[in-house]
Amino acid sequence: MKINSLKAITIVVLHALCFSLVISAFAETHEKGISLFQKEVKKILSSSCLRKNNFGIKIYSLDRGEPLFELRAEKLFVPASNLKILTTAVALQTLGPNYRFPTQLFTDGTLKDGVLDGNLYIKGHGDPKFVTEQMWLLVNELKNLPVRKITGNIIGDDSFFDDRKRVKTWIKNPGAQAYEAPLGALSFNFNTVQAYVSPGTKAGSKPKIIIEPDTDYITLDNQAKTLKPGKRSRLIVNRLDRNGFDEITVSGGIRLDQPRAQYFLNITDPTQYTLSTLKKYLKHAGIQFHGKTEKGIVPESVMELLTHESESLTLALQGLNKFSNNFVAEQILKTIGAEKYGPPGTTLKGLKAFEEYLMALGYRQDQYKVLDGSGLSRQNRLSPQMIIDVLRYVKSDLGVYPEFVSALGVMGVDGNVKNRMRGVKSPERARVKTGTLNFVSALSGYFQSRDGETFAFSILMNSLKCSNGRVKKIQDQIIRKGLRFRRIPTGSVIPEKQGNASSVSTP
Repeated sequence: MKINSLKAITIVVLHALCFSLVISAFAETHEKGISLFQKEVKKILSSSCLRKNNFGIKIYSLDRGEPLFELRAEKLFVPASNLKILTTAVALQTLGPNYRFPTQLFTDGTLKDGVLDGNLYIKGHGDPKFVTEQMWLLVNELKNLPVRKITGNIIGDDSFFDDRKRVKTWIKNPGAQAYEAPLGALSFNFNTVQAYVSPGTKAGSKPKIIIEPDTDYITLDNQAKTLKPGKRSRLIVNRLDRNGFDEITVSGGIRLDQPRAQYFLNITDPTQYTLSTLKKYLKHAGIQFHGKTEKGIVPESVMELLTHESESLTLALQGLNKFSNNFVAEQILKTIGAEKYGPPGTTLKGLKAFEEYLMALGYRQDQYKVLDGSGLSRQNRLSPQMIIDVLRYVKSDLGVYPEFVSALGVMGVDGNVKNRMRGVKSPERARVKTGTLNFVSALSGYFQSRDGETFAFSILMNSLKCSNGRVKKIQDQIIRKGLRFRRIPTGSVIPEKQGNASSVSTP
């Protein structure tokens, strides 16, 4: 009886020992995959572009709840447009994926037999994508009331936001670059205009210039010339504030054999620009109007004619992230402030909502610095760890995660990462947000490894010593390694749990 018991105990101990050896061998192989990945990433990061070591990175497994790689993950960096990840997360939580920006029309008069006898008021609520198509829809809705004639004036109400058109921490005295367009509750076409310049009919003649949209708010001063083929050419297109309207100036030259050139410029006064465009569209729609356009406040005793709703916030966020639109980010930030704390929407009110969001993630206000919603301010500071925490928090909330991830750029497929990682197998398994300022480059988001494991990652790089193109290649190499990552590398010998035979993993 004792001998049988001893044999049973011996068998159990041997089985346990064998199982322990199998687990140990498996863990060793498992760690081999991790160490190989970490070694490869460290080699990539040894580039001379990063010789100041002013960068941080963290790659975190959302499935296992553990880091795969991290280096200076707690340090604060200028995040550039990676800050839009926070803006997107707060917007989805505060406003909801299906939030729609209203643009309202009112009158203080009467509407009878197609004649609007009185003033027409238009009130904006910060729609960041009130563009040509939306303006046409609004005018068509008005026409179908029906309205055929307006006897009074058109008055624009932009009081849903404060009157600050730019964030105070941005560069002072900006130029006409489209990415620095002013903000306003009543805005149109991202508060930008397009100038198309084509060569004239012969050398010495003026180029042909088309301004879109063509409104009274924009005037043109064409001092450019058409040059003979072979001549050195340089076009200078600028926008000047003329107190009440903007003037597009074109100088320099364009050769006869050159293709049509296209320029995007910001405007100075969003409300006047929108009103001028509305006046033009009313004329195109056959609605008679001979009054003035001016700013004002909608009186209490008015009749609402209609409310035009924008596309959903989800679609606006796609434009925000896939093309890194600064204007959209700041309009959404002020809208968050107005909806959460009451109008007028301000940058500070929006940032207060950011503060509450980050507090829920365990961060104090003195542990970071956020001064806008777009990342255009060079005074912003976030760490890779903070961005990872936002990405983790979003991933855990099915109420916002699908819309959040769909708004990110798809590597090699769309947005400003359409041409990145070409030739890589399944680059669409990386969903990212880029960030670029002078000497700053960032990339954060999600990717799925070869084994189907989901990771959040954040790469913040400052004080760069090479071109932005070279830095992007470094980031892409890291994500490429992530897409190919396997915890058990190809060719590893893995002991089977049952029996003594061994198998070799296959690709």
